[in-house]
Amino acid sequence: MPTHTTVNIYSLIIERLKHGKSASLKELSDYLSNHDLSKSERSISRYIEQLRNEFGLEIEYNIFEKAYELKETKGFELERFLNLLQLTQSAGLPIQDKKSLAEISEFLLLENLISFQGIQYIKDILKAILNRNSIQFLHFNFHTELSTQYKIKPILLKQYLNRWYVIGDIGKNEYRTFGLDRISDIVVDKKVFPKQNTFEIKKKFEQIIGLNYSDSEPMKVRLELSSLQAKYLKAAPLHESQYIELETKNTVVFVLHIIPNYELIQRILMMADQVKVLEPHSLKNEVHQLLKSTIALYK
Repeated sequence: MPTHTTVNIYSLIIERLKHGKSASLKELSDYLSNHDLSKSERSISRYIEQLRNEFGLEIEYNIFEKAYELKETKGFELERFLNLLQLTQSAGLPIQDKKSLAEISEFLLLENLISFQGIQYIKDILKAILNRNSIQFLHFNFHTELSTQYKIKPILLKQYLNRWYVIGDIGKNEYRTFGLDRISDIVVDKKVFPKQNTFEIKKKFEQIIGLNYSDSEPMKVRLELSSLQAKYLKAAPLHESQYIELETKNTVVFVLHIIPNYELIQRILMMADQVKVLEPHSLKNEVHQLLKSTIALYK
């Protein structure tokens, strides 16, 4: 069974070779070293053979460029392979090759395999946060379908809806949030940046649901839910400030002290006709307008 270290090495080799990025053994060795996983070129060659022979990945050697290239096999999803490998390794399941991985995957109904993407970077980013080292990486934008290079001072790691995000200063105390599932080619700067006021930054994110914060003040949000939907909210609160203001046979009124944002509206819309926004009026009106726009799509 591959060890945790081996799984991380597999992940990094594939990450380096993805999207047509060829690399020599020396470049792969440097890439692993940047992630505190120093391996000789001979060892890396053995890992590549294991990925070829045991898991069926098409990694070819280009004799002209003296570099390895990854050819994604039709029907063989790289992300699915890595995510399943990470999951089964964490669960201590015996995985030796592609066949045994396929056998176990038949009994797994994973809601969102992409949620495991990028978790191999958590160790490096957390280390950079603790040591106050800047990090540089490529970030893929879903809207533009382009990758942009960023250099940030990482401050916090945040988990939201089964995904991991790094929150960092991109300059002049402007903070941005980046999903680990959309970043690649991380390089850690050895220079130490000045200590940040993490208390104030954490406070911003503690006053919201999700990722989109603002400098607005928290306000009282009142939501009236059906008695059935209320059971789910009692079991899994929307926010730590949540409490019950009023409960009747058919409805329950919940109160939250937060800054309304996009993620809150998303969570409200997910409850459909089982929830009604009572206040603030601005939030009630915004949800109302979105529902009217949704209805208009079906006319």
